[in-house]
Amino acid sequence: MSTSYRSMKIGVVVVVWSSVLLAATYRSHTPVVFGRYSWGYVILLGALSCIALLLSLIRSTWYQPLYQARAGLVVSGLSLLLSLGALELGIRLIDPLGISYYEQAGDYVRDKLADDQLIFRHKPSWETRYGPVRVSYNEQGLRDRAILPKNKDEYRVLALGDSVTFGWGVDQDRTFAARLEPLLQERLHRPVRVINSGVGGYNTVQEVTYFKRDGVALQPDLVLLTYVQNDIEINKGPFDPWAQSALWGKTVPDTMLTLVGKLWLYRLVHHVFNYALPKSQDEIANASAQEGAGWRQSMSALHELVVLCDERHVPLIIFFHRLDSSENKLLLEAVGHSAQGVSVKDMGQWYGALNLSSLVNSKVDGHPNAEGHRVMAEHMVEDIVNYLSQFKD
Repeated sequence: MSTSYRSMKIGVVVVVWSSVLLAATYRSHTPVVFGRYSWGYVILLGALSCIALLLSLIRSTWYQPLYQARAGLVVSGLSLLLSLGALELGIRLIDPLGISYYEQAGDYVRDKLADDQLIFRHKPSWETRYGPVRVSYNEQGLRDRAILPKNKDEYRVLALGDSVTFGWGVDQDRTFAARLEPLLQERLHRPVRVINSGVGGYNTVQEVTYFKRDGVALQPDLVLLTYVQNDIEINKGPFDPWAQSALWGKTVPDTMLTLVGKLWLYRLVHHVFNYALPKSQDEIANASAQEGAGWRQSMSALHELVVLCDERHVPLIIFFHRLDSSENKLLLEAVGHSAQGVSVKDMGQWYGALNLSSLVNSKVDGHPNAEGHRVMAEHMVEDIVNYLSQFKD
């Protein structure tokens, strides 16, 4: 019988040490140790190595209970897999906290096209659905109706931005850009056309690049930029919409993480764990981001947009998007500094007395819902009208 215990020990030790070696081939997104791992991942590797070492050193006879219970363990393992499968199915049917957002966001990324200058853009003249929301793109790949030649009396507004401007999770006619048209028309007493050029995932550099390449040709009389915290993120080309979900060309740990990442159960647990951290982490992230290239590029692009609009005598209003007035103060100050002379509106002040959970799509998806876009449009129109009144004779 001791031979059986010894064989089981060898099998377990081989499996565990193989797992440690596979885990060691992984490269962290923030490599600070040996230029490869994050400190958290080093601790994980250390723990796995200690377990493997312990299992290697203990006597073979310690595996006797494991050997005797092998049949029960197999049955228990199968039961666990069936239970997890049922739980996964239940999560997909019930969609707790709106966890389907990750699946829909992945579809949205895969539907984009590569672009030499913008890195990525929407497909032109196309229509699809993300969850219950129908999305249609015009001939220029904008989530808007067809753009006709500008009329003589038309006041044209160009809305620049990312997924907030795009109106993620909101029907097209209920986005703030669509709502602004009739509101401004009523206040300005003239035809108004608001063009929604928002693309989910764009940073400030891409938004300004779009303005230079395509936006100027639309002859806007006013430019609105909705600035969001992730505008400081860097998007590098060439764009591959399948890079994150594809399995080929990846290390074994990355392949396993990709497969596990497709599970809604994993997404739910991962989301709950991440967002259980204290809010103060946002401020820490903003402070460290000031030293990053993304921060500098965003501030430079903001300044360039100010100059471009000034040269063309086109008013520019920047709306700094945040639902909580206590968040992102460092970034708000930086935006105001980089856009000196331009009106920067703090949207966080609009939501002080409101229930924030009623203004977003779900617990998981923090994008403004239809009600959030209504609040945005009604405040924006007041700011726009007050701003334009300064230029009246």
